[in-house]
Amino acid sequence: MKNQSWMGLLPLLLLIVSCNSAPTPATESAPEIPSADAEIAESDLTEGIVVPGQQSTLSFLIAGSIAEVFVAEGDLVQAGESLIEIDAPELDSAVLAAEASLRIAELELVYWTWAHKNKPPERRWLAENRIDAAEKAVETALLSRNQKTLLAPFNATVVDISVMVGEVVSPHLGVILLADLENLKIETTDLNERDVVHISVGDTALVYIEALELEIEGLVVAISPIPTDNSSDVVYTTTIILKEYPASLRWGMSTKIDFDRNQ
Repeated sequence: MKNQSWMGLLPLLLLIVSCNSAPTPATESAPEIPSADAEIAESDLTEGIVVPGQQSTLSFLIAGSIAEVFVAEGDLVQAGESLIEIDAPELDSAVLAAEASLRIAELELVYWTWAHKNKPPERRWLAENRIDAAEKAVETALLSRNQKTLLAPFNATVVDISVMVGEVVSPHLGVILLADLENLKIETTDLNERDVVHISVGDTALVYIEALELEIEGLVVAISPIPTDNSSDVVYTTTIILKEYPASLRWGMSTKIDFDRNQ
């Protein structure tokens, strides 16, 4: 009789055990929501880019074929150093002709000064005037001949040379790019008209260089008086110089700028 009662309770005990051993469903964690402060801080930053202290694309004022290239890409050049020269024989001829005219004028003055010193002075005065004119013609011819050679306008690095010896170039066609890479600076790219009114030359700024993961303090040295229209806003290019320059800083690197943190 007892065995039959236990046999009847066995299915009930198995049901209770199976219910207790069932896995508890995992509770899903709520997704993290970025804080409002983090979003505001990011939106307050101004974007910028690293640019050379100076840069210039040089071209000839006259047409001609490239006679000689004195430098190579990557070279450091000094202000006034010769870079590229074109072949312009007509300019050389003009100098020779002007110098010949000057020599003739000088001989004429000698003639009217010594051989005819007792004659009226008018011819001597005329000869002196011709010398003045001939000297000015020589100066003009020499200046014109200087157009054959491009000179570096400032200390710089040769970034790009786009011509070869023997190639014919047209006037005003850029042939060489120079940049001052020793004095890099930061220029803003999206400082709009609402924010620029709160910034002045002399203000400090904290510049975050994204590629280097570095924050460096800088100083505002210029604010463009001329706006630039981009696709969505009117912006004013503002220039910042850094108080220190990491060796790995490169032209074109992206930056984030905080104008408020150090004000």
